[in-house]
Amino acid sequence: MTNKRLFFLFAFLIVTLSPLFAQRLGGGLMLGPAFSTMSISGNDSTTFRPDFTGGVRIALIPERSIIGAEIDVLYSRQGMSSKKGLDENNNTIRIMEKSHYINVPLLLNIYLRKWKEDDEDESMIPRLRIGPQIGFCIGGNDVLNVKTKKKQQQYITPWEPDSFNRIDYGLTAALSYWFIEVRYTYGMANVFKEGGKSTNHVISVTWSDIW
Repeated sequence: MTNKRLFFLFAFLIVTLSPLFAQRLGGGLMLGPAFSTMSISGNDSTTFRPDFTGGVRIALIPERSIIGAEIDVLYSRQGMSSKKGLDENNNTIRIMEKSHYINVPLLLNIYLRKWKEDDEDESMIPRLRIGPQIGFCIGGNDVLNVKTKKKQQQYITPWEPDSFNRIDYGLTAALSYWFIEVRYTYGMANVFKEGGKSTNHVISVTWSDIW
């Protein structure tokens, strides 16, 4: 079975089964730092680049069951940074990819203990979230930083519209407790149309209120 078929099968299972367990609708805002990199064929110098992500979550929250679900809509600034190097003039250089995504993960929420009578909401229950994500790339830039003895310069080249794939997809897993969540997304689609493998990998640490 191909990756795409697995993705849509898992999404279908979450959509059809989660209403059987959830008892009320909730959600909130999400915001926090994101650390992204890319796996690029032939390039072993990519490192994580810090930026941010933010958006909204809508959740089916159980009051007694341990199974729930949610869908998020997040704006995410992604990409990667290379390690520092030297050019032919011994200037320090660093190459970065900066991309912009609208990501929509569909997550199965597994509460790691049962609800107690005095639980007012889900914030004090540890939660595991896992599921597929689809992303929509709205553009990006190649960024070259050059540091000479006298100054530092930055050269920005926008991605050509036909050089990158608009659709991204992958798998997301997260651990949540209180209002804090640590999330990892493993990209499975190529970012660029040419040049071999080029996939996204993102770690985020977000704060999310609950209503």
